[in-house]
Amino acid sequence: MSNDIIETARTTRANTTEKEATTASTAKETGKKSLFGNLNADLKQALDSWDVITETMTNKVSPEQEQLQEVKKLLGELKSKLAQFED
Repeated sequence: MSNDIIETARTTRANTTEKEATTASTAKETGKKSLFGNLNADLKQALDSWDVITETMTNKVSPEQEQLQEVKKLLGELKSKLAQFED
């Protein structure tokens, strides 16, 4: 009879340990899914932000380019005024 009690205790302990391992594994999987879900949402938000920034910056001229265009315009005006003196 005492062997039956010992065997029952072993079986119960083994089942409990197995259930705890399964529960821990399930919790770990849920945590991973939540983590990857959050990561995926963050990546999607970053990609959307990148698209918006790219659209707004596509036609924007840098300060250096603005200066270059201004210099070209002034040189063109100067050239046309010098052409008047040649005639």
